[in-house]
Amino acid sequence: MSSTPVKIFLSYKRDIEPDQTLANYLNRRLVEKGHKVFIDTSMQVGTAWHEEIDRQIQSSDFVVMLLSRQSADSEMVQAEVHRAYQYRSKQGKPRILPIRVNYEEMLPYTIDQYLFNFQYICWNSSVDNEKVVEETQSAILGELPDKEPVRFAAPAVERGLQQELVISEDGRPMRDGESISAPLPAFDPRFLEELDAPGGALRVRDQLYIEREADPQLKRQVSRQGTTTTIRAPRQCGKSSLLERGLHHARKKRLEQEAFCRTVKLDLQSVDRAILESYESFLRWMADNIAYKLELDPADLERVWNSRLGVHNRLSCFMEDLVLSQPGPQQLILAMDEADRLVTRAYASDFFGLLRVWHNNRADSELWSRLNLVLVISTEPYLLIREISQSPFNVGLTLNLLDFTSEQAADLNTRHGSPLGEADFPRMVALLNGHPYLTRKALYHLVVDQQSWTELERTAPTDMGPFGDHLRYYYWRCLDAPELKEAVRQVLRSGRCSDEQAAYRLMRAGLLSADGDCYRFRCELYRRYFEAHK
Repeated sequence: MSSTPVKIFLSYKRDIEPDQTLANYLNRRLVEKGHKVFIDTSMQVGTAWHEEIDRQIQSSDFVVMLLSRQSADSEMVQAEVHRAYQYRSKQGKPRILPIRVNYEEMLPYTIDQYLFNFQYICWNSSVDNEKVVEETQSAILGELPDKEPVRFAAPAVERGLQQELVISEDGRPMRDGESISAPLPAFDPRFLEELDAPGGALRVRDQLYIEREADPQLKRQVSRQGTTTTIRAPRQCGKSSLLERGLHHARKKRLEQEAFCRTVKLDLQSVDRAILESYESFLRWMADNIAYKLELDPADLERVWNSRLGVHNRLSCFMEDLVLSQPGPQQLILAMDEADRLVTRAYASDFFGLLRVWHNNRADSELWSRLNLVLVISTEPYLLIREISQSPFNVGLTLNLLDFTSEQAADLNTRHGSPLGEADFPRMVALLNGHPYLTRKALYHLVVDQQSWTELERTAPTDMGPFGDHLRYYYWRCLDAPELKEAVRQVLRSGRCSDEQAAYRLMRAGLLSADGDCYRFRCELYRRYFEAHK
C-alpha cells in the first residue's frame, strides 16, 4: 500500500483515563506522520456534533477505535462501530483498527459480531505508547503481519474446585471482589447456556434483578408443551433478560427431569444485513442456525434444501422431518429475539404468516405440538403483518413488559443500600419514570460516585452528565431519517405526530410512549434533553 497520508477518525470515550490521554497522544503522533486525524475535541463551538461525527466517519479511510472496559460499554462507541461497519459495507471504507486499552475481556455482545475476527493492537501502559503508534502506522500501510486474531474470553474457572464465575444480572462476568457493576446497555446472553452444563462453575447473581409479573408467566409458558408467547416492550426494558431467564428455567428443568426440552434462540439483531436482503437467504440462515445448535447432520439439511419445494415448504419440511421428529426430548423451544427487525422487509408478512401456520399445525399434529414459539418484539404487531388471521402475535399469550412501578423502583433502591431517602426518591421516579436501565444507572452512580441526588439531577439532562452517553446515542439515532427528527419536534410541540410510522419507530427505540393518538416522551429526562437540543 502507498504511504500516502490517510484520513483517520479517532473513536474513544471522553473524560476517562487512560483513554483520553492515549487518544491525545495518538492524535498528535499520527498528525506528525502526515495523516489527517479527526478527534472530537477539534470540533468548533457551535458545531452540530452529531452530524459532524457521522460525516467524519463516512469520509474517513480508517476508524482507530480505543476499546477499554468502560468505552466498550459506551452506547456512543458502540454506535460508532455499527456506523463504521455500515459505511464500509456500502462504500468499502472506513476500515476499523481496534486498540485494546488494558482490556483483555470479551467484547460486549452488541459489538462482538462486528469485531470478532479483527486483529487487535494491545496497549497495557504508557510504555506501549510508541509501539501502538508504530503498529497503527503499519496497519494503515498494510504492513502489519497477518496472524490469527486473539480470542479474548471470560475469566477462567477451574473445574472441580470451589472457585466459580459469577455472572451479573445483565450477563457480565464479575471480577473478584466486585460487589456492584455498571449496568450494561444491552443484556449479554452468551454465558447463561454454560450455567446448565454439568460441572459448570458458573452462577448468575439475582441481587439487583427485579422480577415482574411477566417472569413467572414466561416460566409457566415454556414449561408447558405447544405454546406461543410474544414478549413486547421498548428498548432497554429487560426483554432479552426476561427471555434468557425463561430459557434458562427450561434448560434447568430439562436437566432435572433428564429429558425435558431443547432450546434454540435466534437473535435477529446479529444477522448480517446481506442475509436479510432476500427471503430465501434469511430462511436458509435460520435453518443453518437451528441445525448447528441442535448438532444435526449438515448433509440432511442440504438434502431438504435442494428439493424442488418452495422455500416456505423447505423450512417447514426441515422442521418436521429433521427437527421435531428427533428421538429423545419431546419439546423444542424456538425463541426469536428482535423479531421485528424484519419490519422493513417485503417478506415480513410471509414469514410471520409461516409462524402462524406452524402454530395452527398443532391442532391436528402431535409432532408440531412439540414446538414452543417465543417471539420478542418492540413494534406494534400490525406493523409486522396486517392480516390478523395470519398473525402469530394475536394467538397464545402476550407479555407486555412495562417500566418499573414506583414500588419496584423502591425495591431496587433498597437493594443498592438505599442511596435515595424519602425526599429524593420521588424526584428520581419523576425524572426517570421507572425506566429499568436508567434507574439502575442512576443508583449505580449514586453508590459508586457517592453523589447526592441534587448533584446527579442537575447534570442529568446534559451531555456531560451520567446519562450523557445514552442521550447522545438517542439523539444520533434520530439522524437516521429526517422524519424521525420531525416526529420528535411535533411531539415536543403538541404531543401529536402526523407520521405514524416515524412515531412507532421512536416507540420501538424506547424514546416515546403512546396513549391512543397522543405521544409523550418515555421519561422526563428524554423530554428535557430533546427540548434543549430541538
